[in-house]
Parts: sequence; C-alpha cells; structure tokens
Amino acid sequence: MKQLRQFVILVFILSSPLWILGYFFDATKIISIRLPISALQFLCVLVAAIIITKRNGNSTISFLQRGLDFHRISVRIWRYSVFVLMPFTVLLSYFLMRCNGVELQHPLTPYWNILFFLLIYGISGYCEQLGWTAVATDKLLARYNTIVTGCIVGLIWATWHIVPFMQTHNSAVWIFWQCLFTIIFRIILTKIYVLTNSSVFATVALHMTYNTAFSMMPYYGSSYNPMYMVLATCLTGTMIFLLISTWKALQAIRPTSRSTGS
Repeated sequence: MKQLRQFVILVFILSSPLWILGYFFDATKIISIRLPISALQFLCVLVAAIIITKRNGNSTISFLQRGLDFHRISVRIWRYSVFVLMPFTVLLSYFLMRCNGVELQHPLTPYWNILFFLLIYGISGYCEQLGWTAVATDKLLARYNTIVTGCIVGLIWATWHIVPFMQTHNSAVWIFWQCLFTIIFRIILTKIYVLTNSSVFATVALHMTYNTAFSMMPYYGSSYNPMYMVLATCLTGTMIFLLISTWKALQAIRPTSRSTGS
C-alpha cells in the first residue's frame, strides 16, 4: 500500500501546476469541446506510474507495453464489447434524456471529429489507465475484491477530476453526478479488467470510447447530462453482472448434465 500512496501523492503533486495554470488560462474559450488546460493532467498519471515502476526495479518498456496488451483478452466477446459497451451506454443516456422530455436545441457534432476524438482520447486513456489500472488497481486487487477496489480507485479518480470539472464551468450538481458516474465506471472497468485476464488495453478502449461517444453528443458533448449517464451506467452494469452470473451458473451445470447423461 505504500507504493500506492506514493503513486497517488505523485499524481496530485504533478497535476497541481496544471490546475493553477487552468485558473489563469481558460482553454474552453478557444476550442469547441469543453476541455480546460488541466485536462492535460493525464500526462501526470503516466509520469507518476513510470516513476513508481522504476523505483520497483521493473522494466519501463514492459510496463508501457501493458497498455497495448490486446492479446490478453482471450474471450472473443470481450474483444468486441470493450469498443461497443460505452458508446451504447452513452446512447442509452441520451435516450433516457429524450424519454424524460429533455429538449435539446444543440446542433449535431460533425461526424469527421470521430477519428480525432479516438486519437486524443486513445492517448489520454492509455496514459491514465497505465496508472489507475496497471499500478493502483493491481495493488488493491491483491487485497480487495473488484467492487471495493473499484470504489477506492474510483473515489481517488473522481477527486482528481474535480478541479478540471470546475474549470469547465460546470455546476456543483453536475460535478456531483459526474463524480458518482466516475466511481461506478471505475467499478465496471475493474470488473472487466479481471474478466479480460488483466488487460489494461481493455480499460483503455472503454475509457477512449466513452470520451469519444459523449464528445459526439450535440454539440461537442454540451448536451451531456451526467445524471442520466449514471442511470444508464447502472443499467448497463447490472446487465453485465447478471449476464456474467448466468454464464457462470450455466458453466457449473454443464459438467453435471454430461455426467448424468452418461
């Protein structure tokens, strides 16, 4: 746990200059998508993770390769699900908004932005998940189950995002719901991480596609509502846990059925 504490402290110390810079420089007035200069703090996670890795005497190259470990995903359905799950969840949140009578007057986000978003969010997701998954999650999974681990990392992850959320001119209510989503999302990431044979790439893909999907909502994500995202994610998460439980139950029944038939 000492290494985990060192990692978290390093992340917050390295991120603080960007938070201060974001206070004086409002990047949201320059670019279409609402991202503050402090959004660059994903680089701080990577730097902190590399420092901790080197302190442990481990290979930095091998560590960096973990973010590209697609080969670890042995179950075929997960190879596709990690790219589809979060766009589906964001779309579900949009559907829930419309069903609740929320009127959206924003213009559509140009479709050509998808590739650009996948690139920038792929890079940021890679940097973040090497730290929050390959370092923090791995350390905690050695002691706790997936839900407890997800809650702990999710709480730290959400707290780390509060300053950027504020610098994006969001209300306190918006920040509360987005932090709650962040914790729930982290629990799902942790569960899928375990199910995909500890594939960091799986969490990178989920992170990347979530950010891309919400940024493609009208207009550059300005219509995104985290309260509905929390509801949609809870529904999706419940569906995942039920499907996994059903699959495990069927796997347990099959050997019994075969032996009875013979």
